Amino acid sequence: MAQLRPPPGSTGLPFIGEALSFLKDPFTFQAEKTKRHGLVWKTKILGSTVVFFNGPRAFTFFLDPENFTREKGSPPHIRELLHPDAVPFIDGERHRARKRLLLAAFTPEALASYVPALETLVRRYLAAWETRDEQRLNPELGQLAFDMANLLFAAADPDVSDTKNAADFETMIKGTFAPPVKLPFTAYGKALAARDRLRAYIKEAVATRGGDGTALGALKAARGPDGEALTREELEIELLHFFFAAHGGITAVFAWLLVIFGQRPDVLARVKAEVDALPPGPLTLERLGGLRYTAAVGRELRRVYPIAPGTFFGVAKKDLEYEGHRIAKGWTAVGAIWTTLQDGATFADPARLDPDRMADEAFAALPENAYVPQGGGPREGHRCPGEVLVDLVLPLFAAAFVRGHAIELPAQDLTPGAGGLGPLPKDGLRARVRAVATTPQFKSA
Repeated sequence: MAQLRPPPGSTGLPFIGEALSFLKDPFTFQAEKTKRHGLVWKTKILGSTVVFFNGPRAFTFFLDPENFTREKGSPPHIRELLHPDAVPFIDGERHRARKRLLLAAFTPEALASYVPALETLVRRYLAAWETRDEQRLNPELGQLAFDMANLLFAAADPDVSDTKNAADFETMIKGTFAPPVKLPFTAYGKALAARDRLRAYIKEAVATRGGDGTALGALKAARGPDGEALTREELEIELLHFFFAAHGGITAVFAWLLVIFGQRPDVLARVKAEVDALPPGPLTLERLGGLRYTAAVGRELRRVYPIAPGTFFGVAKKDLEYEGHRIAKGWTAVGAIWTTLQDGATFADPARLDPDRMADEAFAALPENAYVPQGGGPREGHRCPGEVLVDLVLPLFAAAFVRGHAIELPAQDLTPGAGGLGPLPKDGLRARVRAVATTPQFKSA
């Protein structure tokens, strides 16, 4: 082991390492490092040696619980924001027991119960957009995604937008990707204050709202094999974590879906034809599950566009060897989501959007952990449970949109902005959303 070389890479400044570049734009940071060093490389972030694992085989090595633990892996400021006891930061039996209960919010039965209120929420936004001329949809989609999370995880009213808590949430997200300087006037200090207000809001929601037809209700009712339930504190911790995990991904997939609808009439036509073939009546989980081409568009969208840069971090449990590289016990590591999805050895011409390569049969034939938009591995492991939530809301949004709307995109810069979770189109996604004639079968019962 001592004769092996560590992975290639650079260390940057003393203690800080390359943290500033990573926090500013983790997607570009990863892409440039992977191009320079290969699929496994190291850097320094806030005093820790961090090894990035790119590509399906390396990603699988990182996910092996024999190799890495998530305990105390992620940077301290991330753990402080979300809570050190949140499920991404624990392992072993505690993690398995907690995750088993959390998955109750993502069963088919639970997901089916969310559809009516989610459709109501989406239709409220579409009705407002069609009354306006050109508008910037980035902030609208951010609020829509917050309202969805608020509906699901705090049992909020789908007919009302909570702009106050949404502003606090945006402040918290900005602090996640800022230098972790804990002063009242810094981005991180403001994020902590906003987090505390959100915690108070969630605490009140848990205490006062039943949550029928929401994830909050499903989690309150969740029971393990011996009757165990989430404690009030565990529920409050994980609801904030779910807000964090859901918001950026939902915002981004809606934004890039609308870009695709505006730029790719061939894709839009196929989605619309598939939705038009649905039987009359409101959307349901079963009907949405039949939109197989739309599902393929959703998968390919999350592969082509930057959504999440990487997994939460882990720590090497022992001295490890991977393809001639030495990874020392105690080093930090991360599964590189973005660069794995852009791996040219797995996906030919990876920057090109081709939904057919994500059709069900082709998707099933992909190598293990080749498609990891929200982490890989088994659902009961550290894979984000919200992946199935995106699988629900993306076709729901697509179906509601094409049932009576069209989009026009004026000339603008539609490339992804820098940094954060789910970078959005640089010019704000300027668009005109128009109402179009709807055939009778599209009318909800």
